[in-house]
Amino acid sequence: MADGSKAYVAGMGSNNLIAIDGAGTRLGSGPIPVGEGPTGIVLDQTRNKAYVLNKFEGTVSTVDLSTDKEVARANFFDPTPMVIKAGRKHLYNTHLGSGNGHISCGSCHVDARWDRLGWDLGDPSGDMTVVDGKTFHPMKGVKTTQFLIDIINRGRGNLHWRGDKDSFLDFAGAFQSLQGLSAPKDAAGMQEFSDFLASCWYVPNPYRTFKPETTSSTSRLNPNRVRGTGTTFQAIPPAVNLFVASNVNCVHCHNAQTGRGELAGNGNVAGNGGNVNFTLNRNMSADLRSTYRKNGFFYNTAEVTSGFGMMSDGVMETWFNGAGVGNTYLGDYEPELLSWSGGVTQGNCSACFTFPLSSSVVQDALPAVGLRQTLNGASIGSITQLNVMKDLAQTRPAEYGLIVKGKYGGEMRGFYYMGSDIYQSDISGQTVTHTQLVTSAQGSGGPLSWTVVHPSTKVRAGVDADNDAIMDHDDLQAKVNVRANMEGAYVGTAMRSTLRDNSLLPATDPYGQGAQVDPDVLQYQGLAAPVDWALVELRNNATPTLVEASRAVLVQRSGNLMMPAGEQTITFPTVPAGNYHVVVRHRNHLGVMTFAPTALGAAGTLIDFTKPATATYGTDAQKNVAGVMVMWAGDVSGNGIIKYAGGGNDRDPILVRIGGTVPTATVPGYHPEDVNLDGVVKYAGSSNDRDPILVNIGGSVPTAVKTQQVP
Repeated sequence: MADGSKAYVAGMGSNNLIAIDGAGTRLGSGPIPVGEGPTGIVLDQTRNKAYVLNKFEGTVSTVDLSTDKEVARANFFDPTPMVIKAGRKHLYNTHLGSGNGHISCGSCHVDARWDRLGWDLGDPSGDMTVVDGKTFHPMKGVKTTQFLIDIINRGRGNLHWRGDKDSFLDFAGAFQSLQGLSAPKDAAGMQEFSDFLASCWYVPNPYRTFKPETTSSTSRLNPNRVRGTGTTFQAIPPAVNLFVASNVNCVHCHNAQTGRGELAGNGNVAGNGGNVNFTLNRNMSADLRSTYRKNGFFYNTAEVTSGFGMMSDGVMETWFNGAGVGNTYLGDYEPELLSWSGGVTQGNCSACFTFPLSSSVVQDALPAVGLRQTLNGASIGSITQLNVMKDLAQTRPAEYGLIVKGKYGGEMRGFYYMGSDIYQSDISGQTVTHTQLVTSAQGSGGPLSWTVVHPSTKVRAGVDADNDAIMDHDDLQAKVNVRANMEGAYVGTAMRSTLRDNSLLPATDPYGQGAQVDPDVLQYQGLAAPVDWALVELRNNATPTLVEASRAVLVQRSGNLMMPAGEQTITFPTVPAGNYHVVVRHRNHLGVMTFAPTALGAAGTLIDFTKPATATYGTDAQKNVAGVMVMWAGDVSGNGIIKYAGGGNDRDPILVRIGGTVPTATVPGYHPEDVNLDGVVKYAGSSNDRDPILVNIGGSVPTAVKTQQVP
């Protein structure tokens, strides 16, 4: 708070916030649950609200500061690949990762990297293990934390400093023995975790030159770049092309792209003639890509900015150009070691590619990725810098892509570089030249920003944001975000996800559209968890009885509707952007439709049926529950009428479903007679499915009916 009396801290791994006072003492009765992966908080004291960015979920939570409760959650477009969304939780989620809900793999492997610490995690009661013919003692001694990024099937494939894990899946037991779960992580979860790590990339290395095989070390490093101790900067070795020395002296042990190499005790190893004997070595060769992050550990001063040094147990300072061959010696290998992240080109070190699992693939973002230059009029921006960026995309197309975003021709546009001074625009078949873009930006056309990206992302980032193979400017299909509550599942602040929780939610939609839910979506937690299937229709703006298109979607506990693959924006690829009535239907609730047509096509358009202010078609189209609108429950027959008595009523099917003779019987499952969506059909007793029907038709005249307000 502005007066310093209260602050909020986001728990990225626990999916909640805590409130603390000025002394750091926790306030309130407990954590405040929000969405998955909260990473930022903005306080709006004028409105008495806090807005929380749930990065992993792609949502923003609104928290009431007077009650410290989440009161709303809004979604935004999130292009994160599903392999990341599915596997990320195994790294960060403390509830899934530990017995007490307070630690995760990410507690030590921070952002899948390291915590700059050394741990002695030996188990005195453990057994000797045999991996690849080698016997390992359970007491391993102090070992520094290693990076997890891009470790899958690299080097020899084995993991840990000692190589005592044959594959990543062998770490399942650590969730029990180290983090306190009641059992090892299941095989499916470990595979998701492995796939996630295999998709992670090293960030750009600030020490690496843009073109390492042709640029000398002095062009890349300078005395003001790599700090020694105090105000001293490390000396720069003689000018040599990078990775020349590695071809002679490093290749015995370290492979090309990661630097990871031979197993401990492997005798004469692969590489340059088998000149290095690993027989007595007790550790695998290190991943050299993380070397540049260790700079800062020195023996000769109390000034230590990194807690541990180069080796497995944290010894060996990171002073590269010291004289001699003792513990302090790294010689003149500073250029290679500090810039290894990004891989070694085969022309510089062909022998580096002789290791098992060696590959020409570099799972690192190269150093120029992220460079940006904006031109705006004659005086803003550097053509010289822009030409450097364009040259990288031109001469290194496998390493760099170049995109342009900004105003062009009076519109906000996007482009990506194709080569030879030509850009593909966000209109299919349209290209523009580099000169045209520069002339427009330096004239009166408006600002344009050029950004260097990885080539795998240039199309999505430049011209196809939703990656549907339709260019952004052409992608004028109808799209909408929708929020709606089903009364049967609504329990005061959100809906229950009992159907999903009890594995009753079908993988295929019940509306005959053949939509299949992504298995990873079924694992969503908190307010993102799926409640049930629903149907979204677009109705003709002039003739609202005419259905233009429909999509089967999933309803989340928060009320947000999402596509079966998890995307919150509901798209209609065959329907052009325009004005439409929006309808939400459910298999045993009355549908609801917007009163007026809404313009659909712009990103972020939201129809929120949970708000009383949202005008709906007809009269009494929804039910108001303490200021929150919900769809009327009880249309068991699905005919658009809630009826308690008489022919075709919605009560009798409930009795029939449970057997027809014993009114206290129950039947579990996914059935339309389950009005309250708790996974059990119940005719009598508490929480039965019959009473909501009577309540919704008025509660006193059993022959009354409630009719759906959708034409």
